[in-house]
Amino acid sequence: MKHIYSLIAALLLGVASFAQLPDGSIAPDFTATDIDGVEHNLYELLDEGKKVIVDFSATWCGPCWSYAVGGALEEVYEMYGPDGTDEVRVFHIESDDSTTMDDLLGTGTATQGDWTSVINFPIIDDAANIFDAYGCTYYPTIYTICPNRQLTESGQASAAVHAGVFQANDCAAASLINDPALLSYTGGVTACPGEPVNMSVDLMNLGVTNLQYCTIAVMDGATELLSYDWSGDLDTYGIANVELGTATFDSNTNFTIEITSGDDNTANNSSSGSVALATSGTSLIHIEIMVDNWPQEIGWSIVDAAGNVVDEVVTGEMAGAEGDVLEWWVSAPSEGCYAFTISDSYGDGINGSIWGSVDGYCTVKTYDDNLTFVSSIYDYDGSYGFEAESGGMAVTSINTGVQELSLNEVTKVFPNPFSDQTTLQFSLNQSGKAGIVVRNLIGQQIMNLDFGTLQAGEHNRVLDFSGITAGVYLISLNAGEETTTMRVTLK
Repeated sequence: MKHIYSLIAALLLGVASFAQLPDGSIAPDFTATDIDGVEHNLYELLDEGKKVIVDFSATWCGPCWSYAVGGALEEVYEMYGPDGTDEVRVFHIESDDSTTMDDLLGTGTATQGDWTSVINFPIIDDAANIFDAYGCTYYPTIYTICPNRQLTESGQASAAVHAGVFQANDCAAASLINDPALLSYTGGVTACPGEPVNMSVDLMNLGVTNLQYCTIAVMDGATELLSYDWSGDLDTYGIANVELGTATFDSNTNFTIEITSGDDNTANNSSSGSVALATSGTSLIHIEIMVDNWPQEIGWSIVDAAGNVVDEVVTGEMAGAEGDVLEWWVSAPSEGCYAFTISDSYGDGINGSIWGSVDGYCTVKTYDDNLTFVSSIYDYDGSYGFEAESGGMAVTSINTGVQELSLNEVTKVFPNPFSDQTTLQFSLNQSGKAGIVVRNLIGQQIMNLDFGTLQAGEHNRVLDFSGITAGVYLISLNAGEETTTMRVTLK
């Protein structure tokens, strides 16, 4: 399992580096059988009006054991479970599939004790799939899930604090006839001057009868930006993503989304969102990323206003070792609105120091024809984790000189230094033959590759140095009538 050694060390210290599913998220459904052979389905329990607490744990986890021995969840189950008020169900979800039943019983080699003697509620074993579905990254992770499917990370709290979460009004089961509720804003978050932004929101039915219509408005203070009459047939606790229409913005704007039609509960009729005005720049875009020990988790893309990909590196394709600096030059094809997005498949960004690696960074900047800096589109310093972040850019000028850049200016090798493989990136002003020759420092030829005739534009070639002795080498790229030579280091 990725990051496992650093992760275990963090868990044994009881340290949680960052949260998983944020409060208010919809809990994924699951069906699981406990160690007594009883099957449980989350959504069936929620539909019965039950509140559900899930405790993601591992038999070897010290903080998990300490919390179980403290008895908070056992007290909740005794007071509010089937033998109490019957409003709550609690599940201990053992989420490390490498542990055994002996570990649960306290007789194995990866255990803190006999868990079955401490816990008085159902234990579900071999549940790494549920742990992963909830995006969990540390033990213990404890969520309280309300009948409306929304969850709260209630954590290692006392029984009284847990009760305060599941007995709150917003965690009550549906009871009103007409109760539409607004969840998260899901529309665009970047605006280019004069360009429309798609506005949308998640709508949930908290009423006991099917929701068939409501009116939703987007408000900038007291100003109504747009209004939409929604109609459909939404079951209790059902969710619909509502496309509200488009609006234009000329500045950074915080707005609210409100249900303006009548219903039986106005407390959940509002959500909020924001739009940031895109940074103006040129068509010549430079992306620079310093990676931590897991570059394969990182991906990035630049898309236009219609969602067309201008350029990208998909997750799993990025090479390099921790501390390597990777660079790309991208030319936007025309003026207009674009968005840069960087993603991390593990959800920790390039915040490598939390796992004993280095903190990376990412910058996205635009340049003029003379390669003079014009504007900064995105700047990340590696001090926090993320699953995805974006920066908007309004390309307001096309670099006429891009095609006139010399081969030396548009050729990169990354990573450098490298082990076994590196990537050669270069751009051709016009179609022509290309190839490389690699020599050592005393002039001996190590590699000769003919790329054939290539079209104008950007090209990437992976160079395989497997089996070649570590040292310094010179890569000479011949393309068209130009030649450039780069010095590289094979580790």
